[in-house]
Amino acid sequence: MNRRKFLKNSSLAAAVLGARFNWAFPSGNPPRPAEREKLKRIGVCSWSLHNFFDKTRDKDFSGPGKMLDLREYPQLIADKYRLHNFEVCNTHFESTDASYIQDLKRAVAKAHGHITNMPVDYGADWSGKGLCDPDETQWRKEIEERKKWIEIAHQLGAASIRPNPGGTVQVTDLNRPIAAYQELARYGKSKGVKVLIENHGNVAAKAENIVAIIKAAGPPWAGTLPDFGNFPESERYQGLELMFPLAQTVCHTRDVTGQDGREVPNDFPRCMEISKKAGYKGVYSIEFAASGDPYDGIQHILGRLLEQL
Repeated sequence: MNRRKFLKNSSLAAAVLGARFNWAFPSGNPPRPAEREKLKRIGVCSWSLHNFFDKTRDKDFSGPGKMLDLREYPQLIADKYRLHNFEVCNTHFESTDASYIQDLKRAVAKAHGHITNMPVDYGADWSGKGLCDPDETQWRKEIEERKKWIEIAHQLGAASIRPNPGGTVQVTDLNRPIAAYQELARYGKSKGVKVLIENHGNVAAKAENIVAIIKAAGPPWAGTLPDFGNFPESERYQGLELMFPLAQTVCHTRDVTGQDGREVPNDFPRCMEISKKAGYKGVYSIEFAASGDPYDGIQHILGRLLEQL
């Protein structure tokens, strides 16, 4: 799976992360009421710590830190950041057995939180096919695979899943992904789980494609997941303006993005302002994906969110 892996050891990213925001609450003191309300709007995506999960660890990653089991993740985030909105990637599940799912559900409850969204990624998403596959039999299989994750999300009490439409950026006929998302949204409605599209490459590299698919699939059970970092700078703000009116449950927040093999800071306040103008009421899920210590990176973005909310 490719979650927009950025160039490591970027001096620019290090400089950005070095500009810390003093958000931390004094030891032993609970956050003030205003801060507590802000924390309810913030979460963390497990991809932020992908190098501490076996399946998604970068081969060249050598940073310190304990490897994680997804069932440990909710308590870790709750204890370290006082956040209780958890976004968990399907690639971080060690199993989909009933006992494992129940263990994870108990872990979320013990951390006094809930799962806001589940990013769902498959290798076929990056092969030019996936939910755009021209072969009818394979296309049906791709849809059924994603329905399995809707069922798992339902069992976990998750608000939504985010599959990818697949295809390529050159695809102009959207009938295939539209039909797929219409079916997934209908199934999601029957389970109380929304189905989202993130600006995440291929067909979903273009905001216009995302909006067309979601409008055809039928909000509110189909919606967008705007990511502050996945559009190129020249398209970022216009793309976010198109996506945020259809945003459901969660968006991905970051202040450094990859462009042409470099790590480039985005205009974080502008991204936040776009979300507010659109009337976005969902969770701002931190997805740290730059170089540097990911635990510090999460803290840094949390600080920026507390300033902006």
